[in-house]
Amino acid sequence: MNSFELDIFSLFLQASFVVQLVMIILLFASVSSWWVIFERWTTLSRTKKDIFNFEKYFWSQKELDNVFKNISKKHKKIGLEQIFFVGFEEFNKSKSLNDAKKVMDITISRHEQVLENKLSFLSTVASVSPFIGLFGTVWGIMNAFGGLAQLTQVSITVVAPGISEALVATALGLFTAIPALISYNWNVSNIDKILKNYLNFSEEFLIILSRKN
Repeated sequence: MNSFELDIFSLFLQASFVVQLVMIILLFASVSSWWVIFERWTTLSRTKKDIFNFEKYFWSQKELDNVFKNISKKHKKIGLEQIFFVGFEEFNKSKSLNDAKKVMDITISRHEQVLENKLSFLSTVASVSPFIGLFGTVWGIMNAFGGLAQLTQVSITVVAPGISEALVATALGLFTAIPALISYNWNVSNIDKILKNYLNFSEEFLIILSRKN
């Protein structure tokens, strides 16, 4: 294990400036994407838990006024709590189902923007990293073969180090892109499920309000 790490480090030191720069960019992108992956996983997991807890509480209550009073006491309202709160508040003011639906739709749209935060970064890392790595590889191989022109005798031992240095860039590009792509797809799938829960709840809530109207 230690010898492998030492070889990778040695290849980095022996690589050309351009290839080194490519490796540094990819390493920075990898560290940044892992931070985003963890942050998004934490946020979506907490959101799904909040949905479950609120729906369990909401459907166990008989009076909407009691639910509204309890939610209104909270300083910060999130997810379904906020959707319910703004919808019920607007309905009490205007007695209009359309107005209640509008404010809930706007709230859901705002939550969608929050949930999709940083997804563009993951998408960019997943799509661009392999090409950055490939650029480093091509550049490294060009340098390796360019140096052969000055030699009278060529063997695999002369070419291999330069090619190895270049291929590390491609490997690093894939190492950066694959987790970002997996996380992006996971996020998109879970955000879609969360938004469906929001929309389903708002529709069911409007039906309940229509009976009070």
